[in-house]
Amino acid sequence: MSAMNCPKRHSCLEIRILFPALLACHVIALAAHGAEPAGPEKKTESPPVQVVARGVLKSKLQLDAVFEAAEMAPVKISPKVWADLTVSEIVSHGARVRKGDWLVKLETDKIEEQIRDLEQEQPLTKVALELGVAELENLKQSTPLKLEAAKRSQRRADEDYDYFEATGRAQREKVARFGVKSSEQRLENEREELAQLQKMYQADDLTEETEEIILKRQKFAVEAAEHSLEGAKLNADRELKTSIPRDDESLKSQQRDQDLALTLAEQSLPKALAKKRLEIKKMKRDQKKSERRLADLKRDLDGLTARAPMEGITYYGACENGRWTTGAALAKKLVPGGKLAANEVFMTIVNPQKLLLKAVVPENELSRFKLGLEGQASPVSAPDKKLAAKLEDVSYVPLLTGGFEARLSVQQDENAHLMPGMTCKVSFGDVQKAGVLLAPNEAVITEGNQKHVFVLTNDGQHEKRTVKTGDSDDKMIEILEGLAEGEKILVKKPE
Repeated sequence: MSAMNCPKRHSCLEIRILFPALLACHVIALAAHGAEPAGPEKKTESPPVQVVARGVLKSKLQLDAVFEAAEMAPVKISPKVWADLTVSEIVSHGARVRKGDWLVKLETDKIEEQIRDLEQEQPLTKVALELGVAELENLKQSTPLKLEAAKRSQRRADEDYDYFEATGRAQREKVARFGVKSSEQRLENEREELAQLQKMYQADDLTEETEEIILKRQKFAVEAAEHSLEGAKLNADRELKTSIPRDDESLKSQQRDQDLALTLAEQSLPKALAKKRLEIKKMKRDQKKSERRLADLKRDLDGLTARAPMEGITYYGACENGRWTTGAALAKKLVPGGKLAANEVFMTIVNPQKLLLKAVVPENELSRFKLGLEGQASPVSAPDKKLAAKLEDVSYVPLLTGGFEARLSVQQDENAHLMPGMTCKVSFGDVQKAGVLLAPNEAVITEGNQKHVFVLTNDGQHEKRTVKTGDSDDKMIEILEGLAEGEKILVKKPE
């Protein structure tokens, strides 16, 4: 039907308005009948496939190296006894010094004070030792005499007590009693004589005055005899009851004391002599120690000013495989008031005119580095420079940090302005390996510590397989295990 014959005509604007609604209704109708609206076809591209084959692998050997001075001298303070190493003055890092120039000066006030004290103690120590030796000689001679005296005193105490018990006590008791008896007899005699005088004077014709004098004297004699008897009785009583028992106790005590004194002398006197001998030995040792310490302190004092062992440039710290690993930490100590440790390498003098290279060879590439291998070194500071390098030595003892130390000689170039501690990259000639199994680098996927490839199976699918790889170049990598020649692998990881 033409547009002219259409019972109802629509304008173009109406069609544009109604078209989206009509289209939506059409889509709903198709969905109800299980049909999908027509659209553009999606094309899925398969990842490219590479056949694993054998070929020639060209790999370039490279090492990161560091410039090291062929001539260098570590500097440290090695005191024998002194421990206070306080910095007073220090030369700056990078200073140029000549042999014999001072590098560091340490504070010396305390060590000088100790030296003075020891020097003043030396005469006293010497006199004390001489006195000790004299005392020892005296003890050597007096100890036997003192032992003999102790034995003699003990023997005499035994003799005194034995005599007292056997004779002395009875004799003293007898004397005490006889003294009373003698006084009694004397009194009786005096009285008898007085009585006889009185009878005689009554019968004779003596004058009265003479008679009175004689009688008076005799009466006094009687009175004195009475007092003497009384005293004799008191003395005898004290002697028998007090003095003799006391003397008995004293002699017993004296005997016991002398026994103890002898025992003590026998034990202590030889030991005192031995002790004095040991003291003299110790004094001699102490004197020698003091003399040695004084000599060591004087030697240490001379060494508290470190001097350059060679001409060169100062570097703070110690060189370890070309790197100055301790320099930053030591820079904090190398200031006035800083504390150094004994035998610590705090500075190194280097000769920048003679350089070599130090590098670390990874274990998996150790077999590829042969002595005499030649290459080119490109300093990081001057990458346009190509310096001839040659492998001189490789250590086959692994470093504690991993890898193996390599030493290389390097061409000198004054225009490169190279210094110890600078780094470079050393490249050696291409190394060819023929007949190795190769795969594209991008086909090998690294996940953690393992490497994988995706192998195309006969049914058109793919499987993930672990492989072990070797050397590589810019495009290909050597497959050591996990693949066989002729297998097909995906060049990229499938989505």
